[in-house]
Amino acid sequence: MKFFCTELERKGTCYHEFQKGKWDGKTFWKTDSLLLHDDIMCEVKLHKLFREVDSEYDDYGETEIDKEKWYKIFHIANAIGGDVKIAIDEANIWAEEVFKTEEMFTILGL
Repeated sequence: MKFFCTELERKGTCYHEFQKGKWDGKTFWKTDSLLLHDDIMCEVKLHKLFREVDSEYDDYGETEIDKEKWYKIFHIANAIGGDVKIAIDEANIWAEEVFKTEEMFTILGL
């Protein structure tokens, strides 16, 4: 993957963690999570895209993303193109698997 990584590939703690389901309030760095380094989040400006779809998106907290929000994010990213589209396409492979068993995923900020 160009933008995201897994827990095994993580170097440091400056990552936004995409966790399957609703966050339990205490567990971080799950092996089935998808991770995005904060530098990449800022460079690609994904936080702006997330905030466009969910005004409550929190770079430093938890944000729940259900199918409806994700599909909006996905379609906007496709319209924008470039690195935004590439990054969301990477995450979409993971998200589609998540939605087979979960109603949402949680993005945990720094």
